[in-house]
This record gives sequence, C-alpha cells and structure tokens, in this order.
Amino acid sequence: MNRRRLIFSITLGLTLTVGLLVAFSQSRSSAMTQVDTPRVDNQFNTLAAPRAQDTVSTAHVVVVFSGEKAAVRPVSWTEPISRVGALRVAGFSVETSGGAICNIDGDGCPASNCFCADNWWWQGVWNTEAESWDAPWPLPDPAHGDVLGFRNNTAWGPPALPARAYTASLKALSWLRGQQQPNGSFGSANYTAEVLMAVSANSLDASTWRSSPSLLASVLSNGEEFANRNSAGAGKLAVALAAQESCWPIGAKKPLSHYDPTSGTFSTDTLYQAWGILGTAAVSDTVPISAVESLKENQQPNGGWELFAGFGADTNSTALAIEALISAGEPVTSTSIVSGLNYLENAQNADGGFPYSPDSPYGTDSDTNSTAYVIQALFAAGEDPLSGQWAISETNPISYLLSMQLPNGSFEWQDGYGADQIATQQAIPALLHRSFPMMVDDLESCYGISGQVVGGIEGAETGLKDVAVEAEGADDLFSGSTDATGTYTLSVPSSGPYTLKPSKEGFTFSPTLRTTEVGGAPGEVSHIPQFKGETRVYLPLIIRY
Repeated sequence: MNRRRLIFSITLGLTLTVGLLVAFSQSRSSAMTQVDTPRVDNQFNTLAAPRAQDTVSTAHVVVVFSGEKAAVRPVSWTEPISRVGALRVAGFSVETSGGAICNIDGDGCPASNCFCADNWWWQGVWNTEAESWDAPWPLPDPAHGDVLGFRNNTAWGPPALPARAYTASLKALSWLRGQQQPNGSFGSANYTAEVLMAVSANSLDASTWRSSPSLLASVLSNGEEFANRNSAGAGKLAVALAAQESCWPIGAKKPLSHYDPTSGTFSTDTLYQAWGILGTAAVSDTVPISAVESLKENQQPNGGWELFAGFGADTNSTALAIEALISAGEPVTSTSIVSGLNYLENAQNADGGFPYSPDSPYGTDSDTNSTAYVIQALFAAGEDPLSGQWAISETNPISYLLSMQLPNGSFEWQDGYGADQIATQQAIPALLHRSFPMMVDDLESCYGISGQVVGGIEGAETGLKDVAVEAEGADDLFSGSTDATGTYTLSVPSSGPYTLKPSKEGFTFSPTLRTTEVGGAPGEVSHIPQFKGETRVYLPLIIRY
C-alpha cells in the first residue's frame, strides 16, 4: 500500500511540474507580446490570479470618452507593461500611431488618420504629491499604484475630477455588487433602477452583474410594472436603460405617455415632473414646452423647488429640476437656472456638503444623497464643484462626498449611520462626473414572448393566475407572471432560442418546458402554445411494520 502511494505521489508531482513549466513558458511568451491577450476573469476586467512566485503590480485606468462618459478599471501585471498594454489588459480596444493614441473603443480617429478633428486624447498620470493630473513627456510606463488617465473631449485636458473620485466609485461598485439578491435585483424596482444607473455611469455591462438573473434581466422583467406606476418610474427606467443602450420593455409606458396635455404636466409634483422630463429626453422624445414652463412655474421665491406642494424647497428637488430643465434645452444662463444655483449655493454647509433642506426643522447636516444630487446638477450646468463659490474653507462637495465612504467601499447617509445602499448608489454617478440623463438613446422595443397557462377540466380549462414563468436564453434568465386570464408577456433583449418554464406551488405543468425561437424585428411578440397546469396530488405514505 505504501509503495502504491509513493508511486502515485511521484507521478502526480511530475504531472504538476510539467504543467507549471508549460504554463510558465506560455505566460512568458504572452508577456513578450505586450500583454495584448490578457487573462480576464471578472466584470471589472482584472487579470486572473497571478502565480505565487510573481511580483504583482496593480494600478487603475481612468478613461473618459467623448461626452464625459467614464470607465474606471483596475489592472494588474507581473511583467513590464506599456500604457497601451494597460488599456488592453483593462479590456479596451486601442489604435495608435507612433506614441499617440488615435482611438479607444472606437472613440477618436482611425490610425490611418490619427490626428483628425475628433482626436483629442489626453493621456497622463495622477501626481499624488501635487494632487493633480500630470502629462510628462515622454510618458513613463505604468508603475505600481499609478492611476493612469485618458480623456477625449473638444478641449485637450485631463479627467475633470481627482483620481480618488474615480477609484472611490469603483470601490463603491464592488461593495454594491455584493448586495445583489438571488433574483438579480437590489430590493425594490426603484433601488434596482438606481443601481443600473450607477453601473452604467462606469460604462459597465449590467448583463454581467448576475447571481442567477442579471441586473439587466431583473430591470427588464419588472420594467413594465415600474414604468406604468407614474412618470417618475417611467422616467427613471428610461434614464437607466438609455445609459445601457438596452431596449424598452413590452407593454411599458414611455415617460411621455404619462404627460397630460390639458394641464401641461407629467405631475403637479416636482419629483414626477422632473423625472418625466429627464426620461423623455433620455429616449430622444421631444419634451413638451408646456411641461418645461410648468416646472419653471413651480420654482419657489427663494430659487429652490419643493418635492410636493407646501413642503418647502429642498436641495434634491432643486437639483433634479435643474437637470431636467437643462436636458430639455433651457439655457444655463436663464433666470430659472441661475436662481436655482443661487439657492444651492446658499444651502451649502461649511463642510462642503449639502443638507436635504437648509430650513428643515429635523436637522440641516450635510448628507451623501443630497450632496451627490447637487454635484450632478452642477455638472449639468457646467459648474466646477472643486472651485469657485463651491470651494469653502479648503473643502468642496467632492471632498465631502469622499469623506463619507467607509473602508469597505460603501457610503454612509450621514456620519455614524453605517453603510447605506441608496447613498452608495447615488454617490457613484457624481464621483464619475455624470449628470442625468447620462446618455440619449432612441431605444427600440424589446422582443416579446407571450402565451397562456390554463388549468381545470379537459375542454373547459380556464386561465391560471400568478404562475411564475421564466425564459432562459441570451445567456440570461427573464421572468414574469400570469394575469387573471393566465396570460403572460415577457420582455427579452435579443432574438434567438428561449426555453420557458412555468411554476406555481401545488401545481405540475405539461409540458414542463417549451422552447421557442424569437425572431423578427424588435418589438415583435412571439406567441407559444399553452401550458396546462394540474393540482399536484400527494399520495399518502403507507408504512408497513
């Protein structure tokens, strides 16, 4: 027996040694080709786990595309790497000409015409000692701990915010990812839409955020119900899905469907009115002039907006109103915008942050959510939250926001309250220099799958209500439930095969599965044959002695 164990141990050892030598040889060969085909193993595009004998260097890559669309990724390497190599390791496609970057992920110019009018790629590194972005020439290769910056805009220059703002957003997203529930959501439909906006702010694909269904699948599956509630639900869903360049759920009302032309409003309340306007702009629909005028008329004498009539002005409603008006084409020099900014300036606290309301009897301390919303409004208005009237006693709104992040990456609502999911969700877009709407996209309709589930006596079946129906396809899982007639309609993002499965406690279904091929144009609904449900019969257990 001992001899057999000895032979087995020797054989296993030789096998592992050969495997390690082959892996080492392949890794060395890969490193000599500038790491153009990196090993990537998660949604943040970091390298696969290094070997124990390697010295690992880590850094962050901050890419700011045209329109201030940001993407922050961590990178790690064990062999010398160039800046272009770091971009590729981070998952970006890059074209270069000499030492110049022509385009990243297609943003910029082709290498054949690198210096066309669309190429303004700045590249540099964060100088920790000077607390500024530097562009030394020649640019050094990445070093451990660097934050590498790349930005393309109409004016040549570095990312607009300090490096820590960008890296803090990534840490917050990492914490947030751990809060995802098994059904792909983050609790309520509202919270899940907020997370989708946070993920989109960092140019991440929400279909990769998954437990079983992905974050994107959860939003699409519940999108109809959320959008049909009111203009705020429809508006927030529109802003979130447009930022993902996704599709619009079957049966979901678009924001403009909540607009009342008689009153000229989406709602008499600022929150619903502002989100209705923001969502309408996000999906490329024309915002009615009367909706803009109605929102302007709701402005209070002190320049702020109130959430509901009689509540008094607050910073959150004011920030959303400013963003909504600007998204609809209101000039930043207009009286409404200037008065709104003046209200926010007067509301700012000495710590650089903002309270919900400077006149609240319940407290006027700064909080994360209010500060994040105000920062986004400042971005929309072309203001710099790091300087000018927004810098107070060597602090500013960005500094305050960063001070509210806990070591685990989450954000507190206020100091001492502990990790807060909604505060973390809302801080992320502000730390990535994004305002609402983050993107404008003429969303096509999703594809649809519909059918019916029935039960009862053969020949006299009736629809079964509240049957859960799942559709597996497109590398994801989409869901819905039957209505009072037993009918269901599911929204899916692309054509292709989907396998459907109904379930309801106490029932069995025939067939247990159905597979359908979804095709045609976006918005078309594929109809499949009925499922039949029968009450599950439990036979008594007979115990013989």
